[in-house]
Amino acid sequence: MSKKTSPTKVYIELAVAIIFYIVASMITPPSGLTDAGWKAILLMIVCVYVWVTEFIPVGISSCFLMFLPALLGIQDTNSVLQNFGIATMFFVMGALIIAKVFIDTGLGYRISLYITPMFGSKSKNVLLSLMLCGCLISSILVDIPTCIILAGIAYPMLQESGCEPGKSKFGKAVMIGIPISAAIGGIATPAGSGLNILTINLLNNIGGENITFLQWTAIGYPMAIVLTFIAWIVISLIFKPEIDHVKGFGNIKQKKHELGPMTRDEKKFLVIFACVLILWVTQSMTGIETAFASLLAVCVFFLPGMDLMTWDKAKSAISWDSILLMGSANALAMILSTQGAAEWLSDLCLGGLVDSSLFVILVVITAFGIFSHILVPVANAVLSVCVPIVCVLATTIGVNPLYLVLPLGFTASAVFIIPLDPIPLTTYGYGYWKLPEMAKPGLVISIIWIPICAAFILAGRSLGII
Repeated sequence: MSKKTSPTKVYIELAVAIIFYIVASMITPPSGLTDAGWKAILLMIVCVYVWVTEFIPVGISSCFLMFLPALLGIQDTNSVLQNFGIATMFFVMGALIIAKVFIDTGLGYRISLYITPMFGSKSKNVLLSLMLCGCLISSILVDIPTCIILAGIAYPMLQESGCEPGKSKFGKAVMIGIPISAAIGGIATPAGSGLNILTINLLNNIGGENITFLQWTAIGYPMAIVLTFIAWIVISLIFKPEIDHVKGFGNIKQKKHELGPMTRDEKKFLVIFACVLILWVTQSMTGIETAFASLLAVCVFFLPGMDLMTWDKAKSAISWDSILLMGSANALAMILSTQGAAEWLSDLCLGGLVDSSLFVILVVITAFGIFSHILVPVANAVLSVCVPIVCVLATTIGVNPLYLVLPLGFTASAVFIIPLDPIPLTTYGYGYWKLPEMAKPGLVISIIWIPICAAFILAGRSLGII
């Protein structure tokens, strides 16, 4: 519980959750829904409410809620826990530690120093450099470290250029553009976000279909690049820079000179990470899971002679809240599916789409995936609720569930309309933008995202990629 949270407020929110479930569970289940299915839906609503309000820490609530289905007569605990310990959790653990080593060796800083000035010192070009850098790095590493590195490089340049926090439009553009580009880059490959792996896991468990690292990347990477350029144009138009050229590039040259040649640790990390990338890309041929490849790299970091990581550093790098939430979200999604709740919700919410074209269905699902973040700003929860529903719709209309689940996975990172996600908040503390200001470009980018996502999935289908 946060120190700023009022104890009274916590007890009120707890009472709301309990009373809602007790009262709603007394209602006769709607037609076509079993008692267990109705209770599963109510439990999911309670879980999302608890996660969004965070009156109990997310990690604790995620574990505690796993034991409620048996108590409420929905599903036995062993079945629930079998769907809790998923590969996604271990992939994210590995990815976070890899990102920690990437930063600690200085390689992330070195790469960003070379990419940032690649288009010159003109203000719009600097913004494009930073956003492309954010997209490219976050495509293979988690988003938050990417934002931290780039914001740390951009801030001194903004200061030297006289860009005052809260007033400078260019400052707003840069500090809003960095997290948006990192979030977009996160969809490029399965390694870019734990949400991607969670989507793949849910698709496999519920829809019975699999998508390889290469298949996801073949669609996700070009889409991420296109969306990054679109985001750059939108942000540049909304926050027109008040300066023509950015100062501070002399400092970047000096910093590059001070770095000197690559260190042994940087070279060791590059070799290990290159091997991980090869294992990720060749997953369909080797059968080696992405989670195993990630943890294999982490194990190598600890070996004598490598000495790239210590257990204390590893523990501090892992976001246990996120990992436990992923397992909990997957388990609850499986409950919705096995208890028939997903089928009922699919008919209720998407039944009118049965006779529509695949493009229309993709547009609707993509839009739902994006704008659902306004009501439920917890992407894991959105995926756990929606994936079972669209899998049922896919079966009803006779298409591969892959086509309908992918839009939800790709839009799980679209967190710019209400920027409460940790990704955009990484640059919020610099004081250049306020929460409503990200919503302006965020809304435009999100609307453009919808047809682009649908078009890329249809293109992937027609080209035989998926």
